[in-house]
Amino acid sequence: MRWQTVALVALLGAASVLGCDVPLRHYTSLGCNPIGKLSSGCPERYECPSLTEHDNEKCYFNGKTYKISEKLPDEEVAQFCTALCYCAAAEPFATFRCAHIDCAEFFQPFDHENCLRTYKKSSCCSAGSVCGAERDKLAQCKVENEIYKEGQRMYFENTCRTCICTAGFNANATETDPNCYERSCDFELYAAKNVYGSGVPVYSKDHCCPWDWRLPKESDKVIQGTSAVSNDPNLQCKYGKLTLNVGDKLDIQQEAEENQKMSCSCTVPPLLHCILD
Repeated sequence: MRWQTVALVALLGAASVLGCDVPLRHYTSLGCNPIGKLSSGCPERYECPSLTEHDNEKCYFNGKTYKISEKLPDEEVAQFCTALCYCAAAEPFATFRCAHIDCAEFFQPFDHENCLRTYKKSSCCSAGSVCGAERDKLAQCKVENEIYKEGQRMYFENTCRTCICTAGFNANATETDPNCYERSCDFELYAAKNVYGSGVPVYSKDHCCPWDWRLPKESDKVIQGTSAVSNDPNLQCKYGKLTLNVGDKLDIQQEAEENQKMSCSCTVPPLLHCILD
């Protein structure tokens, strides 16, 4: 099963640490703290209280903790077309219960040749539409050889950021543009059992956030790496009954129906990460 985030064209997992080419989005979404720094630019490891100190009677989202019956602010989840989320008791972990938003535009015909939909920051549904001559008057933005008009969402190949096209947009100043924002991940809303049940993130090359979370299997084995082995448990990845050192990979027996090859490795502890080829 997959928990699909809002589609983005993004670099493999969009590692949010400058210079690091390892997908780390799961760590930042979980509110983990980076420890140390390698020559590659990646943290040596992360500390993740929501994993190591997890309270089964609480819910977690974006580094924050919620008690049973406590509500999640709508603005935190609006971009997922979700609302009215609250923490509910469940087995084995408390989990969020949410309402799904069906935008009116999902059910109405639209003249894509003559009109465009406009959006507001971090929204799910469009804020309106502009057609004909009025559309032609809108300001334009250029991002990575793509032309957008004012009010449209703009996506980037090498970040998890999204911007709304506005007059005066500067593609070199997205970090300070109030109409740009970092996309959140929704796996804590919909995949809590896997996230907190020893699962590891699976990244697809065309998504910013983990595409899935893989649970351990009895058939999994360790392929030892060639690098020096550390005896420091903080520099190891635990996965089910297995312990992997940095540089070790997982020997996966994939099912016949799995048409995408998957590679999993221990690169930045404490979690393995997997990549769909």
